[in-house]
Amino acid sequence: MKSESFLIQSDNHTQQVIVCSIADQLLKNLSVPVVFFYRKSIHHNILIDSLKKVLSDFPIFAGTLTNINNNLCIDCNNKGALFSVAKEDCTLDEVLRELIVIKKERLVSTINPQKAIANQSPIMTIKLNYFACGGMALGICWHHSIGDMHTFMCFMKAWSNTVNKEEYSPPLIVRDRDEYTQMNLEKNDNITPGVRHLNTKELLRLVFYMLIRARSKRDLQFYFSENELNNMKHEFSVKTNQKLSTNDVLCAHLFSIISDVDAYKKKRCLSIVVNCRPKIEFPQNLLGNFVTNIHMLTNQRVDPFQLAKDLRTSVDNFQRLHMNFFSTKEYIEQNGGINRINRFIATGIDPIKRTLLITSWVNSGVYDVVFRESKPLYFTPFGDYPIPWFSSISEGFSNNGLVYSAILPSKLAKKLMQENNLRKIHKYREQKAAMPELIGELGWLL
Repeated sequence: MKSESFLIQSDNHTQQVIVCSIADQLLKNLSVPVVFFYRKSIHHNILIDSLKKVLSDFPIFAGTLTNINNNLCIDCNNKGALFSVAKEDCTLDEVLRELIVIKKERLVSTINPQKAIANQSPIMTIKLNYFACGGMALGICWHHSIGDMHTFMCFMKAWSNTVNKEEYSPPLIVRDRDEYTQMNLEKNDNITPGVRHLNTKELLRLVFYMLIRARSKRDLQFYFSENELNNMKHEFSVKTNQKLSTNDVLCAHLFSIISDVDAYKKKRCLSIVVNCRPKIEFPQNLLGNFVTNIHMLTNQRVDPFQLAKDLRTSVDNFQRLHMNFFSTKEYIEQNGGINRINRFIATGIDPIKRTLLITSWVNSGVYDVVFRESKPLYFTPFGDYPIPWFSSISEGFSNNGLVYSAILPSKLAKKLMQENNLRKIHKYREQKAAMPELIGELGWLL
């Protein structure tokens, strides 16, 4: 496989420094790798020329991360995004069949988050793989501190529009993200912070967990057809006598089965990542990590119908019940301040207590990232997170159905793959219902 790499810089650069938010700093040890697969390819020069234009409006993706006065900052210095082009002898279908076992670096130039800050190296990488069949894969990785999935998709849609010679709405970049939130967010009565402070004992336990137990994990993907989701949603609506979203019922269904199969016999937590912007009436083009979690504490024996109702109530009353910007800021200040940010962790991340974190990328527009005649066949997260219990929901092949991707402890993953548990997971699937042809060819898609 031949490969070449180079830095892509914006055509028009204006120097600026962005002060990262508390949320950005809590995510400084994470990067986000994803892959778009296309049946038809487009010449890399077309993508590069358009990328140079888009980076002028999205300079955070071409900058570096640095610490200034104990604050993490994005230096929009136009260092550039690392772009790689590779040619493979195999076909797209062959890669898809092997997707669960191939090395991540084959499709994505992954970013080491800590080294990216320490070495002032690129905080976005783009890898373009061309296949012998004429298809291509676009693997992209970005440092989580520069923005959430919504931020990334603003960038991707702008890139797509530029290639297609269409206009796009310019992003909103604020110089100090926390200051912007404080000035524009109405204060609520929520006193529960979105982080917890780790004392020395808890910090050592987490480090030990990551060094020993966290290594035994496995990546699973489950496919849910439109028919299956409709059946699920119908039963939940009948049982609860309430209008529920697909996300409500799927999260509740999956969490109840995972909890039932797992050996953990204590109260459990489900943490749902929420894009705050529409909930607090912030501009949709605002870049950054404007996300927080809905944290649901349940009994060991989970009632999926009650959980779905509780999720709907939480989402509908998000600003009042779960918007925790002010309480989190105050809690951090009371426990050492931003100087001790390494001693804080988001409440949604607690692998020792088996907290399952679910983020939904549904309706984010991943299948709208079209480059002329090249339309996405499949989009997938492609990361190897340092700890288990991270999971996501995104649309399936050609924007049909949903795929639940989860990194779970190996023992639990093995149990979930057993025939009796797969039947529970897919209890709403009609055996006679037509499934996309490609689904049956992929042994890893359960």
